[in-house]
Amino acid sequence: MQRKEELKKAGLLYLIGNLFNKGIAFLTVPIFTRILSTYDYGVVNTYNSWVAILNMVLGCALTMGVRASFIDYEKEADGFIASILKFTFSVTIGASLFAGLITYFLPINRIYVVLVILCCLHGGFWAIIDDYLQYLMMKYRYRERTILMILPNLIALSGSIAVIMLLLNSEKYLGRIVTTSIVYILFGIYVLFLNSKKSVPREKRKEYVKYGLSVSTPLILHGIALNLLSQSDRTMITWLADASQTGIYSLIYNFSMIATVITTSLDGLWVPHFIDSLKKREIEDINEKATWYIALMTCSMVCLVLVGPETVKILAPSSYWEGISIIPPIVLANYLIFCYSLYVNTEHFYKKTKSIAAYTVAAAIFNLVANYIFIPKYGYVAAAYTTLASYIVALVLHARKAIMLEPNVLPLKNFASSFIVVCVGTVLFYVFQEIWIVRWSIAIGFFTYSIVRHKELLISLFSRKNM
Repeated sequence: MQRKEELKKAGLLYLIGNLFNKGIAFLTVPIFTRILSTYDYGVVNTYNSWVAILNMVLGCALTMGVRASFIDYEKEADGFIASILKFTFSVTIGASLFAGLITYFLPINRIYVVLVILCCLHGGFWAIIDDYLQYLMMKYRYRERTILMILPNLIALSGSIAVIMLLLNSEKYLGRIVTTSIVYILFGIYVLFLNSKKSVPREKRKEYVKYGLSVSTPLILHGIALNLLSQSDRTMITWLADASQTGIYSLIYNFSMIATVITTSLDGLWVPHFIDSLKKREIEDINEKATWYIALMTCSMVCLVLVGPETVKILAPSSYWEGISIIPPIVLANYLIFCYSLYVNTEHFYKKTKSIAAYTVAAAIFNLVANYIFIPKYGYVAAAYTTLASYIVALVLHARKAIMLEPNVLPLKNFASSFIVVCVGTVLFYVFQEIWIVRWSIAIGFFTYSIVRHKELLISLFSRKNM
């Protein structure tokens, strides 16, 4: 019973932490879209795309190694995480110095040299924070994890707004980029300090790093591919169209992050639960809770699509409103991310990292090729639909592999009714796009129905039998 209470507290705090974190980011979108031009907003999001890629490359995707260590090195977790963090720090510093040296001798503005170095440091120290968050998640140290989830983003957002409004009259994108980078670097240093007192023999440290890399190295490609799937659209729109279109596309993409708040909130509890249940072969329990999980996300996605136009109008001035038409494909893409991530967890459990990487790379290549063909013709609208198509490819490939590994875990029939409901919601969006009262009435009705039907959702989702 004590363990059960701990899980409930962890779930509640993970939810609060993510709601606060994502909520603050979401609520500040109207501020940034008004103090930044569509060009500045596009530049910031393009920079963030590169940071996300460097996070995966410099961090060597070792978050998955940290997760796997709780299967094979559970009693040595403290030494393992300390070794991983020191390794990531060394890689980050080396890469930043190398990148700075190379760009220094290029015929470019010196500000770009600084941005390249900041980009490397930001990506690397963000990876350090992510590794430690994974460690805290698996240890159920939910209070520390929630605090570390909230503070960097909160400080970076508030600091960026202050710098842009008080200190900058031009090139305002620098206020967002530089402030955020410095905050994440400082928090990364703090995490290193927290783990600096954990003494690990040199040979053991090598063993931990070797193990972590053996699990995560194939996932570097997977992580890069994931970032290409989610971020390359913005880079390619900037390249093949213009940064203003990137700004419009980025706003709609950031709007869709509302749908992922619940997913990311509950994922911190779902993953340890899933691993533990699969170890104990509690297949029926996994499928039962996954059904509730899927129902929750289906309700979230449909309601988000239906209330999207008015929400976007509140978030941004009229210069961004033309992007309203791509709300459904962008939100549907996020729904598919949720769906295939459930199957990827099975692949992670069996350490099938090569197949994870191969399938995600295949989807990313499809995305890049499709973007290259269609963005010059149709701009950011094409990017929305190529992203959706790419995630369909990813879902099919990952689901096929996971079902081969565990035929009775998350059968596709669990998703059938939810897919139909999401598709119906999309049709209703386009039919009633100009009649807001009909869309909102449907959304409120569906939300109320879901709450009444699934009122025990959060408790049922993560309560454990025989705990």
